[in-house]
Amino acid sequence: MVALRCIDQANVSQELLPGVTTLGFRELGTYFFVAPLDGVELYIDEAPAEAVQVEGQSGWRWTPGFYAGVVVAELLSRSGQRLAEYRLDVAPDGSKLGEGTFHTLLEELRAFDPALLLGTEAAQASIGVSGEVTSPLLTYARLRRHGDALQAALRAVMVRPLTRLQRERVLVPAHRVRRLDAASAVGLLRRPATVAYLNDETGGLDAQAPLFEVIHSADTVDNPANRALAAVVLSVRRRCQQVADALAALAREDEQAGTRTPLQPRLARKLAYLDGLSHALTRLLRGAPFASITRAEVTAAGLNAISAHPAYARAYRFAWSSLRGGVAGDLADEQVWLSPTWEIYERWCFAQVAQCLREQRPDLRWKTHYPTSRNDCIRLVGAGTGVHVEAWLHRRFRAGDSASTGFRSISAELHPDIVITVDDNGARRMLVLDAKYRTSRTNVLDAMRSSHLYQDALRWDEARPVCSLLLVPRGGGAPWLEAPEFHSAQRVGVQPLAPDTRSGLSAVLERWLS
Repeated sequence: MVALRCIDQANVSQELLPGVTTLGFRELGTYFFVAPLDGVELYIDEAPAEAVQVEGQSGWRWTPGFYAGVVVAELLSRSGQRLAEYRLDVAPDGSKLGEGTFHTLLEELRAFDPALLLGTEAAQASIGVSGEVTSPLLTYARLRRHGDALQAALRAVMVRPLTRLQRERVLVPAHRVRRLDAASAVGLLRRPATVAYLNDETGGLDAQAPLFEVIHSADTVDNPANRALAAVVLSVRRRCQQVADALAALAREDEQAGTRTPLQPRLARKLAYLDGLSHALTRLLRGAPFASITRAEVTAAGLNAISAHPAYARAYRFAWSSLRGGVAGDLADEQVWLSPTWEIYERWCFAQVAQCLREQRPDLRWKTHYPTSRNDCIRLVGAGTGVHVEAWLHRRFRAGDSASTGFRSISAELHPDIVITVDDNGARRMLVLDAKYRTSRTNVLDAMRSSHLYQDALRWDEARPVCSLLLVPRGGGAPWLEAPEFHSAQRVGVQPLAPDTRSGLSAVLERWLS
């Protein structure tokens, strides 16, 4: 067991043990790790940690970004062999959201739309096991989790593969005949040469002995179970290449903002693992019994045979788990890479807006649409007699584009977080909400720039927003901006929104949209 010593910015030291989840880490904190051995490297979420000197010894420095959840750290030898794996539990910034509150956000956002949790940050959280929603990193996580176990299970299958007794009719000389079935006996009596041979009437020593048609039985591995297992392993191998291409494309498009952890430094080890898994599966498929099958296919007979054999069932289960999609349903012991904390808060705010609108207008028929291929662009529509309500997550306001949609910006193109529009028998109102994961006075005042910009620049046809508010996880940073009287007078301001302050959002929607 290789213990790893960690020193935080307050010079408090603790030991990390392999396989144990260690608490005490926080987003944007600074932590130093002391190398327990010479010539080792530390990778955190498959990215090399920054090498520094710690107390005169070799070590590493790590600063978690804007994320919270479990982060995996690996200690590797120079040859790349993994010596130990550690699990670091990163908590959200306590000045914004407490750890319990953040977990509440995750649970509620998972219930609203699990796809909104998916991201590329280093932190991971538990996911469900059903549904069709997926992402390259989710698929990679499942391949990484089950790939090694799949290889071990396939090797166990190859030691003692399932065989099937195959019967076929063959022609053999007389000295190899052991028994004749009725069909063979009838057949040989119909052949004059065979009858003459049996009656010793061949007429000479040079006469060629006839061949007898008999049933030959032999074991074969070309059976439904091996065909089904080969088919699913081929699918896993194809998935490796698909995920590698998708991750490379994702890294090229990765937003290099200071609030996101770049994917590029973590890409090399992910691609190396996928390539290694693909080559290992190729080698296994070239061995017995898979090299001897005539075709790869999944049939009912194959699945029945697999379910009745423990080694085959284990291999098939790992292969299927590697291919499974979905993040909904009951939680499993799997992990998925999360979005940054500020993005999770932003999406949770939209979920709360959607819930409040449904509660305030139960008379409307509500439907959810995804207008683009992005899962974080959502349109919630409520329709009734003479009433039409829409709530948008990431509504696009083109510069000067008023002809096609009616939504435009009189200056540059803008993308406010949440836009709510109401058309109630001709009375039209638009409310703009911008979620900011900020709480301090300086940061809140700086974020107010977007509120002023949206209030001045956005148009629904020719109507301005009735109000543009910032949503923040905790109040008190700039208290005068939170007063309803300030909102009414200036049409901008701040509204705290967290699990314990939901009533304030309901009041804001009632005030500005009724």
